[in-house]
Amino acid sequence: MSGRRSDGPVPSDTLAALDRARDEPGPHLWLVPAATDTGDADEALSELDVLLARGDTSDEAAARLIALAPRVPGRLRAVVAALAAVGTPVAVAGLLGLPQVPGALEAVARALAGGLTRALPGSAAAPVFLALDFRGSRARPFPDLLRRAQLVAADPSGAVRLDVLRVDGKPAYRLSFWPDTLPPRPRAALARACAADLALLHGRLARLRGTRLWLNGFCFADDGPVSVAAQGHLLAAWLTWSEGHAS
Repeated sequence: MSGRRSDGPVPSDTLAALDRARDEPGPHLWLVPAATDTGDADEALSELDVLLARGDTSDEAAARLIALAPRVPGRLRAVVAALAAVGTPVAVAGLLGLPQVPGALEAVARALAGGLTRALPGSAAAPVFLALDFRGSRARPFPDLLRRAQLVAADPSGAVRLDVLRVDGKPAYRLSFWPDTLPPRPRAALARACAADLALLHGRLARLRGTRLWLNGFCFADDGPVSVAAQGHLLAAWLTWSEGHAS
C-alpha cells in the first residue's frame, strides 16, 4: 500500500511501518509470540495454575498465559484478569487476540485511556495516534462521509490529515490524528473539537469492507474479532487520553 503524503508533522517512519504491518499476514499484528507446545490438557492446566498463582507480570509470563489459555478455556476469565493487571503492550495484545470475555475490553480501554502504545517493527513503540483506513465506495452516503473527513483534516495545525492512497489500483484514504505533535492545551482542544466527527466517521466507515482502525499501533480490521461497537468503545477511550493532560 502506497500513496501521496503531504508535508506535515507526521512520523513518516510510523506510517511506513503501518503499511508493512498491514500487508503482512499472520498474528504478528497483535504482537503476541507464537504459542509453543503446551503438552496435554492436564499439563497445560497445571502450568497455567502455577503462572496464575505466581502473579508474574513479565512479558514472558504474559506470553505464556496467552499461549496456554486456549488449551484451558475454563481458566479464560482468570487469564484475562491476570493480563489486565499486567497492562503491558504484550498483555493488551493478548487480550485483543483471546476470545472476548467480561473484563477484556474494559482492560484494553483503560490501557488506551492511559496512553499505552504498541511496539512497531523497527522501533521501540508506536506514538499515540489514530488512523482510519478506508476505501472508496459507491454507496450513496460515501461522498458526504468523505467531505466530512476532508473538513476534519482541514485543521491548520496539521495534526489531523487525510492521505490519498491506492489499494489494488483503486482510491483509498487514511484519516489520521497525531495528538503528540501538538502542545497539551491545543491538543486537548482539537481532540474535543473533532471527537464527534471521528466517532461518526468510524461508526459509518467501519462497516465498509477493508476498513481498518488503528489506535496507538493496535489494528482493528472490519473482519477482525473486535466488533464495530466495541471498537467505538476503544476509540472513546483513546479520545479520553487525547482530551486530557491539558496542563
